[in-house]
Amino acid sequence: MNPDKHRDSAPETGHIPGLAYARTDNGIELQVLDITHPLFLSSIDEDHLDEVSKASLAKMLALGKMPDAQRRMYYEQLAKSHIFGYVFVSDPAARFMSGMSTYAYKLGPNLIGGGPDREFDRSASMDMGGVAMRMRIRDLCQLQAGAVIPQLESSPQKDLCFINIGGGAASDSINTLNLILKENPSLVRRRKIEINVLDIDTMGPRFALGCIEALKVEGQPFHGLDVTCHHILHDWRDTDGLMRLLSNRRDCVVLCASEGGLFEYGTDEGILRNLNVLYDHSPHDMRIAGTVVHEPNKVHATVPALAKATNAGLRFLGVGGLKGLLEKTGWRLERVQEKNPIYAVFTLKKDNLVTTPAAP
Repeated sequence: MNPDKHRDSAPETGHIPGLAYARTDNGIELQVLDITHPLFLSSIDEDHLDEVSKASLAKMLALGKMPDAQRRMYYEQLAKSHIFGYVFVSDPAARFMSGMSTYAYKLGPNLIGGGPDREFDRSASMDMGGVAMRMRIRDLCQLQAGAVIPQLESSPQKDLCFINIGGGAASDSINTLNLILKENPSLVRRRKIEINVLDIDTMGPRFALGCIEALKVEGQPFHGLDVTCHHILHDWRDTDGLMRLLSNRRDCVVLCASEGGLFEYGTDEGILRNLNVLYDHSPHDMRIAGTVVHEPNKVHATVPALAKATNAGLRFLGVGGLKGLLEKTGWRLERVQEKNPIYAVFTLKKDNLVTTPAAP
C-alpha cells in the first residue's frame, strides 16, 4: 500500500460528501468517524494482513534497535506531523495514547487525506496497529448494537444511556448509535439518548461533543434525535463519579463500553472496582462491551516490539486473563471475538451465562 495514493481521498479544502466534520481544540477540522463509510471500510484490507504484518514488524524491530539519538529524531518527526504532533501528542513520557491519537488511527489513510504535512499520519495509520484498531472499533460497535437492540425493542418507553469509560472521542458510542439508526430508526427516534464520556482527558470528550452537534444538523443522521453528550472527569481508580452517574439510570437502557481503555491499561484492582460498581448500581440487563489485548503468545509480534521500544503501558490480559478476573465478579462473558491480530472484543452480561461465539 502506498500512502501517496490516498492524498486526494480527503482534501484539506472541501468536504467528503455525506460526512460530518468537527474541530479539535487546536482548530484542526476532521471528519466525524463513520465506520459504515466506504473510505473507512476500504482501509481495512483483511485479505492483505500478512503483507501489512511483515512491514509493520520490520519497522517496529528497527525502532527498537535504533540508538537513542536516532530514536529521538524519529519522535521529533512524529511531533512535527500534522495530526499526531500538532494536535494529539501532549506528553512524550505518557505510557498510553490519548483518545485523539487513536482517533487518527481510526480515520485511516483514506480519511486523513491531506497533502505532504499529513504524509507521516497516513503512513502511521497504515501499519498493523492502525488496521487492527479500525477492525477493533468496527467489531465492537457491531457487538454493542447487537446487544442493545433487543432491549430497545422490548422497552420502548425507556431512555438510552451510553457510558464510555476512558472514552476519548466516544467514537464507538457514536457509531453504535448510528448502527442502531441504520437497523431501525424508530428504536431511537422518540427517546432521550445520552452519551457519557468518563475520562481524565478533556480534548477527546470536547471533540465528541462537537461530533454529536455536527451529526445533529439537517441532513446528518442524528438530525431530530434528542441526544446529548456529557464529560465526567474519571480516573478508574476512583469510582465515585461512576456510582453517582448510575444512581438514577436504573430505569434506562444502559450500555457501558471501554474501547482501548480499562481492560487494556487498568490494574486488576481497578478493573474489579469498576466492574463491581457497574454490577451493583445498574439495571439487571445492562451490557458491558470492551476490548483486551491478546496474551503475549497470541498477540501480533509488532505489539511487544512497540511496547519495548516506547515503554507503552499495555496489558496483555487476553480473554484468559479476563475470564480469571470475571470469576471474582457477577459478570460473565456473553460474546467474544478473537479474530483481530491484536485485540479481542467482547460483551459481558450479569449472572452465569454460556459464552457463545460472535457472528462472523
